Parts: sequence; C-alpha cells; structure tokens
Amino acid sequence: MNLEDIKNKLPKSTEISKVLYEGSNIVFYTKSKDFFLNGSKDIKDLVSEIKKRITIRPDAMISIDPKLAKEKIEKIIPKEAEVDEILFEPEFGRVLIFAKKPGLVIGKNGETLREIKSKTFWGPEIRRVPTYSSDIVNKAREIVHEEAAYRKQFLNRIGQKIQLSKGSKEGWVRISALGSFREVGRSCILLQTKQSKVLLDCGVAVGSSNGNSTPYIDAPEFDMDALDAVVLSHAHLDHSGFIPYLYEYGYTGPLYTTKPTRDLMALLTLDYIDVLQRESGKAPYTSKGIKSAIKHSITPEFGEVCDLAPDMRLTFQNAGHILGSALSHIHIGDGLHNFLYTGDLKFGPTKLLEPAYTKFSRVETILMESTYGGPQDFIPAKKDADSNLISAVIETIKRKGKIIIPAFSVGRAQEVMVVLAEYARRNPDFNIPVYLDGMIWDATAIHTTYPEFLSRQLQRQIFHYNNNPFTSNLFHEVKSQKERKGVIDSKEPAIIITTSGMITGGPIMEYLKYLSDNPKNMLVFIGYQAQGTLGSRIQKGWRDLPFADGKGNTMTLKMAAEARTVEGFSGHSDRNQLISYIGNLYSKPDHIILNHGEASKSVNLASTLHKIYRKETTVPQNLDAIRLK
Repeated sequence: MNLEDIKNKLPKSTEISKVLYEGSNIVFYTKSKDFFLNGSKDIKDLVSEIKKRITIRPDAMISIDPKLAKEKIEKIIPKEAEVDEILFEPEFGRVLIFAKKPGLVIGKNGETLREIKSKTFWGPEIRRVPTYSSDIVNKAREIVHEEAAYRKQFLNRIGQKIQLSKGSKEGWVRISALGSFREVGRSCILLQTKQSKVLLDCGVAVGSSNGNSTPYIDAPEFDMDALDAVVLSHAHLDHSGFIPYLYEYGYTGPLYTTKPTRDLMALLTLDYIDVLQRESGKAPYTSKGIKSAIKHSITPEFGEVCDLAPDMRLTFQNAGHILGSALSHIHIGDGLHNFLYTGDLKFGPTKLLEPAYTKFSRVETILMESTYGGPQDFIPAKKDADSNLISAVIETIKRKGKIIIPAFSVGRAQEVMVVLAEYARRNPDFNIPVYLDGMIWDATAIHTTYPEFLSRQLQRQIFHYNNNPFTSNLFHEVKSQKERKGVIDSKEPAIIITTSGMITGGPIMEYLKYLSDNPKNMLVFIGYQAQGTLGSRIQKGWRDLPFADGKGNTMTLKMAAEARTVEGFSGHSDRNQLISYIGNLYSKPDHIILNHGEASKSVNLASTLHKIYRKETTVPQNLDAIRLK
C-alpha cells in the first residue's frame, strides 16, 4: 500500500496536504485545525490496519506566527516548569520546549500540551534540560535542530526504502564476525539476508597493544555503500568508537540507537580523537564524522517496533549495562528468523539501572557477550559491594588519606556516586568532598537529562521525593589543572573519582604521580582492568611502575598507597547471571553464539550452556561467517 492509498482512506474533511514517511512511521500534514486537534480518533482504525505509527502534524498555513506562539506558550506554561528555551521547527510543524521540569509543561493528563496545541496550532514536544549544564547534550540537540530540513528529507528517504518489502518466510540469514570474537574490544557484526545488510556496533579496541584496534571492515562481504543501517547497542568505545569513521568516509544511512547512547557516544568519541591527536598527532576521523553520525541518528524508545531494513524490524529493550544500553531484537522476514543481539548486558540488580529485559516472544538465535563467562568469574552481591566500598572509604578517612577511584566516565562512576550520596543521606555527618575529574561531570549531566532510563527506584526518588543523588552537595567538578592541583595539595581527606578506568591515561595519571607515594592514601579499583594496562599491573601487586612523564621520558613510580579491588560494580553479568539470563528468556533460543570475551572464557561458557540447556552453542573467530537460517 503506497502513501496515496493510505491518504485516500481518510475523508476529504481531514484536508491532508502532504503524507510523508518519517523513518518507519507515517506523518500526515493537515490544513484542518479540527483534525490536527482531534484526529487521533479518526486514525485509530487505520493504524490497526496498516500496522504503522501515524503522526498528525499541522500544515504551515494553520500554525500561528512563531513569535506570537512563543508568547502564548510562555503564558500557558507555569513558571515553576523552568523553561530554558523554545525552538520552532517549521519543517516538522513542531515546537520544542526545553524545561527543567517537563511534567509541569505536560500538565495533568496532558492538559497543558493540549492547550498549547489549541492556542498555537504547533505540535509541542518536550525536552528535559540537564540538571548540570552539558555542552554535549546541547550540541547534539543543536545539530538535530539545525539539520531539521535535511533530516526531513533523510527520514522520508529511509522510509521509502524500508517499505519496499517485508521479506518472505523463505531465505537465508547469516552473520559475519568483524570484531569482538574471542576477544574483548572492537565489537562489530554484519547481519545479512538476501535483501539487507545491517551492521551491529562498530567499535575500537582502546589501548590495544598488538595493533588490532579496529574492526575488519576490509572483509570481502563488507561494503559500506550497501549498508542499510547501523545499530548501536551502547556508547562505550569498544562498541561505538569506529562509527564516526563510517560517516566521515561515505556512509549516509541511518544510525539506530537510544537518545542517551547518541549523546554519550558523542562525548566519548570526541574525547577519543582528542586523546589520539595529543598523543600521536592523528586520529581515524574528525568531529565531522561525529556530527554526521548524530545528524543521521534515529532514536526509538524501548519497546518501540520500527522497520530497520526492507525485511527487518528492530525493537530495543533495556540491557542494564549503562545508561541507554539496549538489547537489539531483530525480526527477519515474515517470521523467517528472530535474532537477539545483547551487546553488553547486566542481568542483576544495580542502583542505577533495571536488569536486562527477558520477555521476548520469539528468539531463535542469541548473540551474547561473555566478558565474565569464565569458571572463576563470580561477582559478589551488590549490597556487599556497596558495603565494601564504604568500608574502604571510612578506613582511608580515619587515617586522613585520600581515596582515588579510577572509573569509566559512563556507568561505574555514576553507580559509585549513587552509593556515596545514599550513604551521606543516611549519615548526615558524612560530608567528605567527592571530586569528579575527567568526563565524569559531563557524563553525569547526560544521566540527569534522561532519568526515565534509570532504575525505577531512582526514578521514584527523583520524581516523587525530589531527591536526585547526582545533585548532592558532596560532588564537586574539577574544571582545570589549577583545581586538580588544589585537590592534590589539600591536607584534608577527600574522595576522587576520575578517568581513566584502567589507568591508561587522563587525569588519573596526575593523581597517581603525586598521591601514590603516601601510604595513607588508597587506590580503589571498581572495574575491569585489561591485561597489560597499568591498572592490571597495580592489581597484581606491582610497586615499581613505569610511568610516562609527559615529555617522552619514562620514570619509575613508587606505589606506597594501598591498592584495593572492590568487586561487584561491574556493568557486565558474571558467569551465573549469563547462564541465568538464558534460562529466564521467555523464548529459549535454539542457537547461542558467544562473543566479547577472552577465548577460554567464551569456550568454557559455551560448553556449560550446551550442557545445561541442550542448545547449539558456537564461539566463532573473527572473520568467520555463520549461517543462522
């Protein structure tokens, strides 16, 4: 059914001036004020018939002048909503309202939004303003807004392409392993059918010592020009770090990801190329590629079904790993095959996020991570991890030392912040300053922008009790070298949460340089330390550390500070949780494929899963191709 046929199913009184695709959705532009305000009732049956989401937007001729509309909106919305900005996108017939308290803009049962529509004949859309100012969030939104005219054409083009066919019940499906198989890093999987090619993640191996840091995009089956789409599971560089390269060198198709992942990807990739430029004078791409990735992004909500390619439909669900991380369920053909790509997942409780989703109605093949799939990989209970962290903090404070916590800027840092904020709330005498250095402040700002992606417990605290742990008075941003020196030189106890998480560079090097010789201080590891990193060496007991002085020379650093590892803060599932995840899936897969783990761990977990569930298990190597159907 083409767009004209769909349009003709509505009465002429709807005054439809234009029908366009917007990705996998359909948009009606109308000259009828009544249809714009009340048309949802008329299209209900049509949505059921064509199985497409339909949006009604105003034709430009019925929308009032933006200046007058802004004045009316400012009068309608209560001051308590703290509106930051109002922007108009005439290309889409919508007005974007940025506010610190979006609920007050929406109003009870949506009454404020309805009033805005009826008084202005613009389609209002609400955006949350970060609690902390975030240049990254602002820039991502600015790019999407400034490129509205392009995005309208782009989304319509994508919509036309993916409507061509729904595939059939016959055919073949295969994946090609382009990175992250029998290793951790540079995740990249090519999913193919006769009709479509979709790339799942495209990351880098940060700090790789063997030169294999990028995916195998030179594989014969990979053709950038033939790609229908790229799907990004989450923002960590080993999954997102090479995506801007694709856009800088010719890819112009869609990037499907969640809004938090889009923003976090921009933050991490900008920092990645900045570090490379400073260290070696070259990077694989520039900010141009990052901007293009944002410009071409499509951001479905969890549970929203959208067409991905002519014979593929995508549904994101929560992966529990970091903010915005998503499991990608892909329905292929007319019931031909159902494929689940987990990316990194956490099937266990954390304070930050809900456990990974399991209620998929059909899964024939699952491609699952195995980072902690080895026989010895067991993560302590989260309550024990929290208690052990607080114990380490209290011990160090009592001896008037400083706690240095190297952490990934996204995920683990915020988990620690929540633990510390909750402890301070229960213990008012605990007022030790917590300094956030590196990208942690910006990453936390993005967390405050999307609280709907946080755990239900945190959402209750934020929305119902006005208790946002990220805004605790404990936390202080370190903005400059001068402020960093002040933290180092201070004689008072303090907690320092800083990047990088594996001690491979960044502000942590400065803190180590000046604080590691004091036995009163404590270095607390809360995350995975890859083989060969300085963090791994310290964990193993090294006390004489090779250390670059920033001038091309290597010095030896004496490690007198206590080094302690607090297990239980990982954003990955341990062995038991991975096994349990398969067991808790509503639909048990026939085929389990493992990636994102050291070879021995992946193979051992595959053997165990086969014994428990009597399912086919596979541990491919990079450059293998596996027929799924």
